[in-house]
Parts: sequence; structure tokens; C-alpha cells
Amino acid sequence: MSLGSRIKICLAFLIVAAALPASAGTVARFQDNRLALYSENGDARVLRRSDLTPLLRGKPDWSVTADIAALGKAEKKSWHLVDADCLPPTFERCLLFLAETGRPGVTLREYDAQAGGFVPNGFTLPPGPTQAIWYDDSRILIAANTGPGSLTSAGVPRLLKLWTRGQPVYVATTILAAPFDARGIRPFFSLSGGGLFHAAEVTTASGAHELYHFGWAQNFRRSQLPTDARLLDFFQGRAIAVLGDGGWMTSDGRLPPGSLVAYPMAPLLGPASQTLPELAYTPPAGFRIIAAKAGRDTLYLHLRGASGDRLVSLRKGAPSWPAANIALPSAGALELVAASDLADVALVVSGSEFHIVGRGRTRTITP
Repeated sequence: MSLGSRIKICLAFLIVAAALPASAGTVARFQDNRLALYSENGDARVLRRSDLTPLLRGKPDWSVTADIAALGKAEKKSWHLVDADCLPPTFERCLLFLAETGRPGVTLREYDAQAGGFVPNGFTLPPGPTQAIWYDDSRILIAANTGPGSLTSAGVPRLLKLWTRGQPVYVATTILAAPFDARGIRPFFSLSGGGLFHAAEVTTASGAHELYHFGWAQNFRRSQLPTDARLLDFFQGRAIAVLGDGGWMTSDGRLPPGSLVAYPMAPLLGPASQTLPELAYTPPAGFRIIAAKAGRDTLYLHLRGASGDRLVSLRKGAPSWPAANIALPSAGALELVAASDLADVALVVSGSEFHIVGRGRTRTITP
């Protein structure tokens, strides 16, 4: 599968995890022109899909993608869907992350949405502290319990491995290793019109974050992002991060603590390996940035302060990035779930309501 074919798509794949174990939340992905919704009603646990256009018109055309309850029953498990990651451009092969209430860890299984079942000899891992993302159509990146030496002293994954379908997991290639006293390692994957990017964040024993970007040849480049900052997303070929209490002292001056910063990936992954930051947004006094999700032309921000939550839209500009508050029909705490690269909209959950924002008025959808 070519890189071009992977980049040309991405409109709407949404998974909303309801009544899951306490560690699970609302999770969203984007896929072609459909919205996929996971819901639980009694013993029914079903992942459904609807085209986005009829859904926004209030007439969703749901079809079942995966019957999680039936899949679990066949293997004598009471599974809940915690997350799913489907591979573009067809989005038929999915990594399903399954959990049982009251039991630690998640089970990883590769699912074929077209066939309606698990992939024979596909990616499979037993319950554990597993993280996984697609690398290409035959390989995934995993941070998991893959054998002796793969976990830190605290029992969390410390190795990032590249695993090929059909091979035993113990022969997967280690491409990045964190120290045994590290607090963990977290892989990132972003596919949009701005490019295809992989990254890994290592949290050291002291709580510092070391961020590494890499491409197809695993040419790791350490970002100069301060160690108290966090990577949030990628937007128009730039890494997007929120600064910690120390701010960022650059050649052009100090960037304020708590601000949103951006740096282009091309100079970092190029021969000079340069991290060239710019200030994107500084939240109002009393507010902090909780999350950022990238659309095509809009970067959506979730702010939280003593007076409540805010939703903000941000656009790339020069010398500054214009920002605007987005009003929601319901007040209270919110969750910025995801943003669509092609549709340039975002999904927001506020209380029990689901809203699509961007490209005109805010629309409330009914799951």
C-alpha cells in the first residue's frame, strides 16, 4: 500500500465507549465518510457505522461492523470494546483492544470488518499493558509485555517494537528501549494531508518526557521540546505540544509556560535535525490546555479553568494564530474527542450530549 493511498483518505470513524471499565473513555478515529459508534445496551455490545451525512441530518443509516458480545461469547469472554484502530485506505483491518470488567489489562486482536471475524494468524496478545498502532499493512508498533526484559521495574512496557504479522511476538524488532526504571513509553501515529508521522515519548524515572520522532527507516530524531512539555497532535506538518511550568527558552526569546507551541517536522527529520518552535496560542489567565485535536484547517483546543471548560478553534497564521471561542448548546465539563482532517470538524462530548462542531453551526447528534 502506497503512502499516497494512505494519505488521501480520513473523514470519520468514531468509537464511543459507554459503560466500560473505569480506565476507558470516549475514543474517536476518522475513516472515509462514515461514523462508527460503539454502544452497550444490556447484553448487547455492538460497533455500528453510519454515513456521516445522514447522521448529521438526524437520519443515521446504522449497520453492524462488529458484534463485540458475540465475539466474546464465542471465546467464553465478556469483552467490552476499549479502543479500535483501523488501517487506511480500506479500514477493514482493525486492531481491537478488548477488556473484561474487573480484570486488568487489555487483549489485542486483529479483526477483519469485511469478513466479520478475527484474522487467522493475525496480531494477537493476551491481556496486559498493551499499546499498539499500525506501521503499515503488515506491521504494527507495540509497547507490551513481549517477554523477559520488556517491562520496567514497575511492570509497564519499556520497549517499542516493530512486529510483522505471522511472526511470533518474541522475534519482533526492538527499535527503541527505555531504561528499566522508566515510567513508560508511549507510541504516536498521525496520518493526514500534512503527512505521515510516527513518534515515541519516553517518561523517565524523574518524570521527564523525552520525545523522539522517526520515519520509515526509524531514523530517530530527538526533539528539543522541553522535558516538562507534552506532545498533543500533528497539524499541517507540525508537531503540536503544550509547554509545562518551565516554558521554553528559544533563540527568539522565552515562550510562556502553559502555551501551545508548534514546530515543523521537515527541518527536524532533515539532515540538520532542527527543532524550530513557534508560539501558537497562550490560554487566558486561569485556564490551562487539556487537549488539542487537528482538523484540516482548524486546530481545536479544550481549555479548563476555575470558571469551567472552553472550546477554542485555532488557525495557522503569521505572525499569530487567530483563535475563537466555540459555543456549545450545553454547559459544564466537556471532552474534545477527535477532529476530522478532511471534514475539518470535531466531536465534543458535553454531559450526555454529543456535538459536531466546525464548518458552520454546532450540531447535536443522537447516538
